[in-house]
Amino acid sequence: MKKAIDNFINLILILLAIVISLGTIYFCLDVFEIIEVPENLSIANLFYSKIEIMSVGESLLPTDIDGTNGNGTQKPKVVVDRGESVENPEGLTERRDTLERLHALQEKYNEENPDSSKAEKIEVTNSDRLYYSQLDTYGKQIYDKLYSNKDKLKTGTYTANFDTQFNDLLHDEEKGTEVLNNSFQLAINALTFDNPDLFYIDVTKIYLLTEITTRAFSKTYRVSIGGNGGSYLFNEFNSGDGVYTAISNIELTKKNVINSCSNKDTVEKIKIVHDYLIDTIEYDSTYDNNVYNVYGALANGKCVCEGYARAFKYILDGLDIPCVIACGIGRNSEGSTESHAWNYVKVNDIWYAIDCTWDDPIIRGGNGYLSEERRYTYFLKGSDTIFKDHFEDGNIVGTFGFKYPELSKTDF
Repeated sequence: MKKAIDNFINLILILLAIVISLGTIYFCLDVFEIIEVPENLSIANLFYSKIEIMSVGESLLPTDIDGTNGNGTQKPKVVVDRGESVENPEGLTERRDTLERLHALQEKYNEENPDSSKAEKIEVTNSDRLYYSQLDTYGKQIYDKLYSNKDKLKTGTYTANFDTQFNDLLHDEEKGTEVLNNSFQLAINALTFDNPDLFYIDVTKIYLLTEITTRAFSKTYRVSIGGNGGSYLFNEFNSGDGVYTAISNIELTKKNVINSCSNKDTVEKIKIVHDYLIDTIEYDSTYDNNVYNVYGALANGKCVCEGYARAFKYILDGLDIPCVIACGIGRNSEGSTESHAWNYVKVNDIWYAIDCTWDDPIIRGGNGYLSEERRYTYFLKGSDTIFKDHFEDGNIVGTFGFKYPELSKTDF
């Protein structure tokens, strides 16, 4: 009898040990999300479970330039306005205030870095990916995801879901969120500088959202990038076929310019595009948000220098002529400085500078006429010429300082 009782007790202990072992294994698999467990069957949830959605990181820019939208979600900073502001039109006041402070920062940079034109250069193997090539691993992952879904971006509501792709990085509490946020800021802006055809996207309306799930002793970070419930298109492209109609309009313009370049050599093609832009665009910093993009330049005929530079690259991309947008500081004949954008173009494997904005008769002549010589003051210029009044900094957002190809010392 005693032996039977002992055997029963031993059996109970063995079964209890098995249950405890299986429970422990199940608990570990559940806590560390090695297996997917329904919420109502999760042991970890009995201890502690919390899901919160929040932004990550701090502003790339100085703390006095606020990049949040009031509810804590982080959004990309506005791209630097590459032109001088003359007034604050309705609807652009916040952007202008931010840009004025950015201009002050750029002027300070110019004073502290008089030899900025001698900054480190890079070898450009693909002019369509100049900015992409200088992103870190996380920035490239963000850029790649958005670029591969360009058609979905046209809806203005597409959300790029990265799930736990950045989970390991965000577990680094000391610097993980800062690194990812910086990468996000740079990637969003790099995407639009490499791809001026994405003119319909308002980067200030795109948010990086992090869902943090805390369960028992572990945290899991899931990241997504999108409009945070709203559209990230510029307002005028939000209705009906707005985006598709706008794209068709500027593509038709590009096609017409390209057709006029038929049977021309590379330099002649570049000259045709240069002349078309300065003949058809009116420099205007007060019109609307599109003064910074190709739509403002090619559809509205009104833009600032960033619009000239984006439109120039947009058309040259269609001609398969290597071209990049350069950003920095311009100094006019009176010695004052402003944030500025221009282009570098590759001819016979050598890079030269072109500034369509400053070759525009309205900007430089005042009466709509320039002599043939002055009309090409900034056409295919080498570093000895262009860096007399153009200073690279590569600060398309923050002070990261993207690098550019080395120019010919002499003009073409």
